[in-house]
Amino acid sequence: MRKRLRSVLGSPEELEGMELLASTPQWRIAFWWAEFSDPETEAGYQRHCQHFTAHQLKLALGTWAVLLLLFAIPDYFALGWGQGFGLLLAMRLGVAVCVLALLRAVRRDPSLAMRGVWTTVVELIGLAGFMLLYVLRPDIAIWTYALTLLMLIMLFVFVPNRLAFALLVAVAGALSTIAMVSLTRPGRGATDLAVLSLVLALPILTGFASAWRVQMLQRQQYALLMASQRSNRLLQQEVEQRRALQEALRIQASIDPLTGLNNRREYEKLFAHEMARARRESRPLSLVMFDLDHFKNVNDEHGHAAGDEVLRTVARLCRENFREVDITGRLGGEEFVVLMPGTSLRDAGEVAFRFLQVLAGTPVPVDGIAISVRATAGVAELMPHEDQLETLLHRADHALYAGKQTGRNRVVLAAPDGQAERFVPRTPLVP
Repeated sequence: MRKRLRSVLGSPEELEGMELLASTPQWRIAFWWAEFSDPETEAGYQRHCQHFTAHQLKLALGTWAVLLLLFAIPDYFALGWGQGFGLLLAMRLGVAVCVLALLRAVRRDPSLAMRGVWTTVVELIGLAGFMLLYVLRPDIAIWTYALTLLMLIMLFVFVPNRLAFALLVAVAGALSTIAMVSLTRPGRGATDLAVLSLVLALPILTGFASAWRVQMLQRQQYALLMASQRSNRLLQQEVEQRRALQEALRIQASIDPLTGLNNRREYEKLFAHEMARARRESRPLSLVMFDLDHFKNVNDEHGHAAGDEVLRTVARLCRENFREVDITGRLGGEEFVVLMPGTSLRDAGEVAFRFLQVLAGTPVPVDGIAISVRATAGVAELMPHEDQLETLLHRADHALYAGKQTGRNRVVLAAPDGQAERFVPRTPLVP
């Protein structure tokens, strides 16, 4: 088997590719008929090639029909309007009708080109008609022999068909030729017929080998194409998985896993961006830091699961009550921070005050118990000389600490002079 492959394919790379494909059952190719052993794989190959093969078959059938009719002209000049010409003309018209009928059918259903059954039937009809030349045109016997040899090769290389079917028609053509020669030239001996058989076998073997090579290489290319497409799909899936993993890592690196708010690391990056924009556009930038009051009691009395639920509720309220441009984050524990672009100190105090009202009016249900949540907030506005988040946080934290020391559940502003000033709204906080 290896010697046969090497003698036909020649190239060691091609032989190596064939052996690689043959090692996979799905892509194994039957040696003699050059078709995939797996029916589903062969069906997939035929679907893949049917439009190209149908185009080639239509071209071959059209050429065949034209040649059939053109050769009626020399028949007329040689035979005139006699009975012989009428028989040949009827044969040519009949075969041409069959050829054109197949051409029309393939145009409607390209899959017929890959099945090969009807192509084989039309070829056998044409072959039977061609045998009339040996009886009615003995004057061109030498040309008929030559045309027979050419026809045997063209059955393999010009008319697309399955290799087994093409071989069947070619063998039938060779046997028919031997039979017609025996009938029309009864004086020929066994030696002459043996020589004729060898001569007819030569184009069959040549055509079969050529078609076998083409069929093998086409299926090998198809297998490699499918393998590359599968590799591309796997590679695309891997790229998507890597992208999803990178996104997950980015989220883990920038988002607090419990609350879904920005963590300290991400907050510092966003602050630097907003600070640069505030400086560029000469707009105010304020920061609100708030800390939940007596949060330790929630963990001690109701458990850490209840404390986690309180923190998640606070994060949800942040997302619902602050603007989309506001940047919320969790500094750690029960401390939260909100960066407010384009917001002055007192406006930020007003927003923080309203949020504390919402927070106080939203009890957290845990195991049938409604836990009331209060918080104290410190508010600071970015000063012209400040360029670090730590400085702004420190002033907001100082105001927050002052609020804790003076009673909690309130908003305290970090005044520009460094003093902590309680924000007094028109409506007092919920007690």
